[in-house]
Amino acid sequence: MMCAMYSFWRRLAAVCLLFPGTVVAQDTLSVPVLPGQALPELTVEAVRGTANAASAPYALAVETNSPDELPRSVLSMERVLRSLPGAWINDRGHFALGERISVRGMGARAPFGVRGMQVVLDGIPLTMPDGQTVLDVVESSVLRRTELLRSPASLFWGNGSGAVLFLSSAAVPEDSRTVSRLRAQALAGSFGQRKVLVDGWVPFGTHSVQFYVSNHTQDGYRDYSSGVRRRAGASARFRTGSSSHVRILTAIALQDTEHPGSLTREQFEADPSMARPAFEEARAGKESLHAQAGAAFEREADLGTLRITGYGVRRQLDNPLSFAYIDLDRTAGGMRAALRRDRQRIRWGVGADGALQHDIRKNSNNVRGVPGDEIRLDQVEDVASAGAFAYGGFQPVKNMHVLAGLRYGTVRFEMDDLLFTNGDQSGSRLFSAWSPMLGVSWRGSGWLLFANYGTAFETPTTTELVNRPDLTGGFNPSLDPQIARGVEVGLRGALGAHLFVDAAVFSMNVDGRLISFENELGRDFFRNAGKNTHRGIEGAVQWIPHPRWEAAFVATVSRFVFQEADLKGNLLPGVPEQRFFGRVRTNQEGFRVTVEAEAVSEYFTNDTNTAVNDGYVVFDASLGHEGFAAGSVRIAPFVEVRNMLNTRYSGSVSINAFGGRYYEPAPGRAFLAGIQFHILP
Repeated sequence: MMCAMYSFWRRLAAVCLLFPGTVVAQDTLSVPVLPGQALPELTVEAVRGTANAASAPYALAVETNSPDELPRSVLSMERVLRSLPGAWINDRGHFALGERISVRGMGARAPFGVRGMQVVLDGIPLTMPDGQTVLDVVESSVLRRTELLRSPASLFWGNGSGAVLFLSSAAVPEDSRTVSRLRAQALAGSFGQRKVLVDGWVPFGTHSVQFYVSNHTQDGYRDYSSGVRRRAGASARFRTGSSSHVRILTAIALQDTEHPGSLTREQFEADPSMARPAFEEARAGKESLHAQAGAAFEREADLGTLRITGYGVRRQLDNPLSFAYIDLDRTAGGMRAALRRDRQRIRWGVGADGALQHDIRKNSNNVRGVPGDEIRLDQVEDVASAGAFAYGGFQPVKNMHVLAGLRYGTVRFEMDDLLFTNGDQSGSRLFSAWSPMLGVSWRGSGWLLFANYGTAFETPTTTELVNRPDLTGGFNPSLDPQIARGVEVGLRGALGAHLFVDAAVFSMNVDGRLISFENELGRDFFRNAGKNTHRGIEGAVQWIPHPRWEAAFVATVSRFVFQEADLKGNLLPGVPEQRFFGRVRTNQEGFRVTVEAEAVSEYFTNDTNTAVNDGYVVFDASLGHEGFAAGSVRIAPFVEVRNMLNTRYSGSVSINAFGGRYYEPAPGRAFLAGIQFHILP
């Protein structure tokens, strides 16, 4: 253990040598503000418009990207979020499970998908009423604005709001609203990576339409990890009056992928590119269709701003695994309405929301990737959530803002057993919670000091409730929600003419911690494990000494500890206590050179703290050009090398996996090259 820690700090020293002096976070560092200027009066959508970046008493980061920026390869959400303080993103290197995203330890338990945080795409929630999020429809290459609220936020979003990630593909700069855009990108690289993307934006007077379509295939670094993802989406914004507009959005994703599974330590050290034999034998994988559509209406009136949103989701999943063939058919939808009023010294808002989720779940035996004749589970699951909230804020003195709010929400789970193998297992569970919040901020010259208290209410998801350890049907009667209560103090803003900081200290208690465990067949089950304490410091610094140079550094130091029962004193698995990210970027004669490094300390892979994932340091570099004009087309090439030193490491782990199968190896050294075309107006 001591040797491993020494090795980690020795590797971290290499990062510091690479990034001398002040080393800082990327463009995603925080709110879009130029050093030396005041914080912007920018509405923060992650908190439903209740605050702007200049006074919001929360730890948050806002990234904006221009569609005309220099080209880069963005193949996963890990590349979008990796430099955000407090966030921990695991890209497993294949499509079957998606990225695991954890913020301050919330969501770390997720064996697949995202849990413990709300995710919203173009104003439409991706998080289902049961608290689970699937990111299949997110095309990370077209994201133009990203907000991460790191504070507990059930006041605004209800169930599963340990953090909030708000994504937008439609933040078009004001100076380009009358100019059409069309972009095409193609790239290829190591391990059979191939991607083609086309996106565009077309104005029609005061209206506009935006669209994208992409195709991404890979052979995979590991055996049995090939896959294909196809995505498409469109949004239209119509001005319906001088003070109102409607936005309509659609998105769809098709996926077909193999699943290599996780490895033991011995397998990982012998050959990290191998697949788990049982998964390859069972032809484990995933074939899915995920589609969503929504509409949002907003109107400015004398009383305030009214926003009404409605959305629908359709998901079909065929998921052969080593223990079963899972067939899931999901329909979901919801609505929310909110009225807010912002004045110079007083702001207030009220709102209500509701959502429904209908799952038809059938499990059968898996015959090498084909459903067998043995039906093991056949049931219909319904989830209904509803909540209402209110908040108020005022400015007692010139530079001080106070914000307080309260929400009441309920989530009801119902299940109809259609199989009756063990009798009728039909039943229901009802969960409810009050979610208060109180925050205060003090605004200085270009900076903001803030403090807040917030809560997060998180129910088990349907997948967690139906996976009963006794293998009978119905909901697990002993599984309860977890409740997080947290406080934080932070500072963000410009310090001097060239320096921008984002720092926060947080403390959070999590009661009824939901944790996973696995049986010998690879099936995950869940239980409550008492109380956790989450403590940490997170910070990001951005330094721009010259318009052609930028340096960035992000650091997160945290400690998440079990406080009760059989795990008392153990650390939460799956999350490192120290994580650092650094970047140096320069633009010279139309070329952009970027060098990045990430250092991660070792961390435990199980609740009993008897196995660890080794720490590592990984270096990446890229070179891109702003483009060469060829008639009405601008051609911009780019190249990238990832994991330059060919470090062998496990980029993700399967927490509490049976038989020590914890390790999900990351790819070795990889090269990518591509070209981007811009159709000039």
